[in-house]
Amino acid sequence: MKPEQKSVRLLGITRSKGKMYEYGLPENQHIDVKGDPARLFHISIALLGELSAAINRGEESPFSESELKTNLIFSAYFFDAYLQSKLNSAYDVYVLLLGAAAYYLCDLPGSSSVLTQKIQVGELNLDAGGLEDLLLFLLRGDWQADIDENRKYGEHITAVTGGVRQFFQDGRGEANLLTFATNLRCDVYESGTPRQLLFADVAIAVLRSKIEHSTWKTLPSYSGLTLDIWRPVLQKDSFIKELWPAQHLLGKKGVLQGRSAVVQMPTSAGKTKSTELILRSAFLAERISLAVIIAPFRALCNEISGSLAAAFDEEAVTVNELSDVLQIDYENNDFMTKKTIMVATPEKMLYILRHEPALAQQIGLLIFDEGHQFDDETRGTTYELLLTELLSLTSKDTQKVLISAVLNNAETIGEWLNGEANVVEGANLFPTSKSVGYVSWIGTLGQIQYFGNHRFGQYDYFVPLVICQVSLNKKERERKEKLFPDQKDNASDVALYLGLKLVSSGTVAVFSGRKDSIYKLCDRFIDIIERGFSLPSGISEESETVEVQRLERLHRENLGSEASAVKCAKYGIFTHHGNMPHGIRSAIEYAMQHNMIRFVICTSTLAQGVNLPIRYLIAANMHQGKEIMRKPDFLNLIGRVGRAGMHTEGSIIFANPQIYDGRRNRHQKWRWEEVQTLLREGSSEPCSSNIMMLFSPIVSQDQKYELSTYGLDFVQRYIDAESQDAFVDETLLPYSNIQNFPVSDMKYLLLKRIGILHVLESFLLSHSYNMEKGAGEEDVLRLVEGTLVYFLADDEEKENIRKVFQLLFRNIVKEVPQPERRAVYGKSLFGLREVQQIEQWVQLHEKDLRAAEQSSEILDILWSLFSQYIHANEFKTFDPSNLLKEVGQRWIQGDSFGTILSFVQKYDVRIGRRKITINHVVGLCENILSYEGMLIVSAVCEFLEMMNPMQNNEAIQRLRLFQKQLKYGLPKQTMIVLYELGFSDRVITQHLAEVLGLTGITKHALMQELKEKSRSATDLMDKYPHYFQEQLKQHLEMV
Repeated sequence: MKPEQKSVRLLGITRSKGKMYEYGLPENQHIDVKGDPARLFHISIALLGELSAAINRGEESPFSESELKTNLIFSAYFFDAYLQSKLNSAYDVYVLLLGAAAYYLCDLPGSSSVLTQKIQVGELNLDAGGLEDLLLFLLRGDWQADIDENRKYGEHITAVTGGVRQFFQDGRGEANLLTFATNLRCDVYESGTPRQLLFADVAIAVLRSKIEHSTWKTLPSYSGLTLDIWRPVLQKDSFIKELWPAQHLLGKKGVLQGRSAVVQMPTSAGKTKSTELILRSAFLAERISLAVIIAPFRALCNEISGSLAAAFDEEAVTVNELSDVLQIDYENNDFMTKKTIMVATPEKMLYILRHEPALAQQIGLLIFDEGHQFDDETRGTTYELLLTELLSLTSKDTQKVLISAVLNNAETIGEWLNGEANVVEGANLFPTSKSVGYVSWIGTLGQIQYFGNHRFGQYDYFVPLVICQVSLNKKERERKEKLFPDQKDNASDVALYLGLKLVSSGTVAVFSGRKDSIYKLCDRFIDIIERGFSLPSGISEESETVEVQRLERLHRENLGSEASAVKCAKYGIFTHHGNMPHGIRSAIEYAMQHNMIRFVICTSTLAQGVNLPIRYLIAANMHQGKEIMRKPDFLNLIGRVGRAGMHTEGSIIFANPQIYDGRRNRHQKWRWEEVQTLLREGSSEPCSSNIMMLFSPIVSQDQKYELSTYGLDFVQRYIDAESQDAFVDETLLPYSNIQNFPVSDMKYLLLKRIGILHVLESFLLSHSYNMEKGAGEEDVLRLVEGTLVYFLADDEEKENIRKVFQLLFRNIVKEVPQPERRAVYGKSLFGLREVQQIEQWVQLHEKDLRAAEQSSEILDILWSLFSQYIHANEFKTFDPSNLLKEVGQRWIQGDSFGTILSFVQKYDVRIGRRKITINHVVGLCENILSYEGMLIVSAVCEFLEMMNPMQNNEAIQRLRLFQKQLKYGLPKQTMIVLYELGFSDRVITQHLAEVLGLTGITKHALMQELKEKSRSATDLMDKYPHYFQEQLKQHLEMV
């Protein structure tokens, strides 16, 4: 049985009716429903019964089980839509239960859970002889719940529930349990009503599925380990009780038995628990003692380490989240005797490998999270060469698992990384449905045109009368009427309007590809508030008022009271972007995860791994600069929409009416085509290597201009140039007289190419200690052949890649003939010319560096080096530049961003032509000085140690402390340690240390002090967001 097209259209009508309630349309504005959606009950129940009967019979069906599940998704969507449409509330409990069962049996357990949570205990009385209670008991998985035994089939049901409790407690009694279930089914078939027959079949089908998915049954089979080995883990209350579809694939592909793989897994499909399963299998089998997880973002590292620390609580496993400061600042445990999980960013891991390469031989398991990031334009080359180094340094027996939701050429990546294309293909196992809506606004009122692309076909429906312009108050001297949204084609205004309208129905993220658009959206929100716009009740009612106040305080103390983000925070609207202070970002993410706040305005940083419960993603602008955002980034972003276990559907809404309304206009249809390319399944570009950019021309964003030098000529001219600046000037000189030539844009692109060469030089330096010209080139070629760029290249490209590495290597040997110096050079992450100049600078300033006692002195000495080697645009265009060092001093002294802004505003500071803003200050301090400055200090330390390793170790220790002061913007070691303990906000860290009088300089000592002053610490943290209160609570429990 399969839904016909008429049924599919009627489902669309039902969903449209539900959306009208979802969007808050008054009933008198609802359009008439054509047709009777109740007619779909027959086919929906029939599909549910058909699959259930097939599972219970265990016999071959005319249709495969997978085909029956594909058809059953129609039933699940109909039951869900009928509930939302409020067409007949008398059926609500009945429909909830059937919908939950349908979702469960078609492998969407998260959506099933959402529906069962809506059923109140005691309201089930569906004339099914107690079978409805049994079904709810099984779907909820709460084995302690009581069931009324005084129902028609009470004796059988009691036997089944008892067998369920025993099986899920110790894994025993499966045969008896299935016998109890069979007896129940037989009795119902002899004496039951049609409804009782349905519920018996469905309940027992759910039971059989529960058993087959249970970790008691699956994990011993998939891992090859006995049940007795797994038993202590399986009996932990916090451990998962059954596997989700993507987790079954891990087992079937041998990943839980140590086989390497590339894992394709959508967001919310159980990635965190999958990682835990891989780790546990390896530890229990005693294959490994050290596992390393590499994640590209600090926020993601924090989330991973936090979840794993909770999972392995009270077990003999250490979870060590490494700071991303480039120094060896962790305890070098005996990994052969103590099970350890290290979590690090790519840059941190690269630093460790270049200082302690022997560590690689102890790594038994490598997990690369968000693995597609090695084609990221900014950090991709570093990530690729990290993987290359790990391939060359780790044992051939090391298990390597690369996880990504958006890797289009996973087989190829698997062959490079693991020598085989063992791909866990779960990319299409979305745990919730996704709907895509487009704003259409041709008449006086805007509507949403929805497209749903499901496994059984495509349907579309619309939600009318959604957007209506609202009159706003005029400000002084204004005459023209002010409206919100102000224009029908103003996508940002439409996105903001829709977000405010939908927030009462679920968490909203208004997305724009550019940071400056985020600030404009904040300013616009404040503007409409000041003009008398009445906020819908959803924001204040659905957000936790106290948490909003705490977050607003944290914003204000960090950013100052005038920042637009602070003003928005007061109303429960928050921002999430690259220039967001780390502590605020962590607090916002935690509050969203725990449903404390409901509205965020964001860039693509929201897609950087952290799982957030977003129901609506409203896209105001999909462009980053002049280019549409990359498809992998877009897919990663929409993967955050509709979190399993919280929603049954996530909506992506494109707010620009010109996309949909102009789709048939030959001059405007390009917008529609861009979006369709992003959405179209299978059209994502393959994940590649940034190194290949060296062999293509540098083209301006408008495609009008290109630089003539690239490939081997580009590399040779780079080597021959007197300096990097000279190379840049010489390259751009032929274009200096061309009118409208985009000099700054082309220089930026040129510097990105040079940055790739720097990473290649650093890679070669780190491997060239025992290499000499001639014989050493064989080793270089071996290194080259281990890279992804070489693996992906054709024969001609391979030859050119070899030549590039040879050119760079010969120049390294020529410029730095001493192997021991090359080894030191390779420990930095700089290119050859830069690291040579840094060494010369250190030689000139060695005496001053060793004598400097205070961090302010060290910064004064290093500033000339910073000025030369920090290339970020905001740093270079800071005017007047002589004030920039004072910004650095105030940063390391712990001044808030708002205080620093107040200081520079006195001098009319500009970034290029723009007045400096709080976002510039955060970027300068927390992103530029914090990272680029830290890299420079790391290189300086290497050379001081090389010059005289026995002299004045205290000077090196002071520089290492300064490196962390520069990284975190904190003046004292106690504060730095607090920050690294998880109190990762500069304001909070300083308050804790100062108010409580903390003095410890190790994590253990500080945790003891916090324990002794726990009451004062708890009172202090009560003023700040829940994220930091939770950090304190966890540390107090650990002492």
